[in-house]
Amino acid sequence: MNALVSRLRRSIAPAGKTLLFRSGGCRALRTLAPSRNVAILRYHAVCGPEGYAYADPGICVSPEAFDAHIAYLSSQYAVLPLPEAVARLTSRQPLPPNAVAITFDDGYADNLGAARTLHKYGVVGTFYLTADCLADGQPFWPTEIKTLVEALRGPAVTITVPRAQTLPLATATDRYRAIKTLTKLCKGHPIPVRDALRAELRQLAGVPAAPTPTMLTWDQVREMVSLGMDMGGHTLTHTNLPSAGPEDAWREIDGCRRVLRERLGVEVTQFSYPNGGAERYHTPELHDMARRAGFTGAATSSNGFTTPDSDPYAMERVEIEERLEDLVFALEVERFAFRPAPRRAETHA
Repeated sequence: MNALVSRLRRSIAPAGKTLLFRSGGCRALRTLAPSRNVAILRYHAVCGPEGYAYADPGICVSPEAFDAHIAYLSSQYAVLPLPEAVARLTSRQPLPPNAVAITFDDGYADNLGAARTLHKYGVVGTFYLTADCLADGQPFWPTEIKTLVEALRGPAVTITVPRAQTLPLATATDRYRAIKTLTKLCKGHPIPVRDALRAELRQLAGVPAAPTPTMLTWDQVREMVSLGMDMGGHTLTHTNLPSAGPEDAWREIDGCRRVLRERLGVEVTQFSYPNGGAERYHTPELHDMARRAGFTGAATSSNGFTTPDSDPYAMERVEIEERLEDLVFALEVERFAFRPAPRRAETHA
């Protein structure tokens, strides 16, 4: 995250953001100095505490907060479908002032409720789906790791993949750290190593491999399409693409778009790179793969506004928090601190 943005967030207390919001300060900024770029909002799960079993609390927004977000955004901002915003940016057509686009990563089942909320307010969201990990497919590994760690018994567990190490499990803090360690291992190694580690954990926990019921089903996705929502790609299995190597990375990117188009019968033009918490999760080579696969835009987890000077295959997005006041503060105050990633010259390798 931009260092200046980090300082802003630390220095402005929640009460200060609330005061700025309720006093009309944010509205004044929006009117007097409107944004000429697009804020692509990055959501994941829309759930209460029950969702913490399958999604990290840091990426969850409650249904009540989400409704408040969309009610406010739809009345105060120009909320555009992401494909339209990308088309305008890449063709250098002007955006409406204070443009916003809504996106979701992963494909959690609670996104169906979010789609219904968007439809209620006449808003189109883009839902980046992990195509092979929907509810009737293979397990979604970030959720499976959480489930397996909770199923492990004993004060510690010793794993041998990718190397021998012992992870303490005696306390809730130990288990949280174990989840973080295992997640980092999955992100930092090729797909065969990731899957071998998951297989070892299943054996240690005495849990068979099973689809993840907390992900969307294809029928639910079709309902979302019928509500006018846009479906995007998020790879086949949520692999860390730089770790996968060129051959598997291409299969994950291109295969994802092919599966979604075949199963849904719709165009799929947008992509997002998974595993934003990894040290590397997108590269110029991967940007070119997304373009060659037929995507017209690809989003990162880098915090910021997307501008006409942004690389359309490395678009910034705005981090989401629970409180509406925090979201609006990001849109109206933090935007002055963001600096766009430069557009790269297009290659055709």
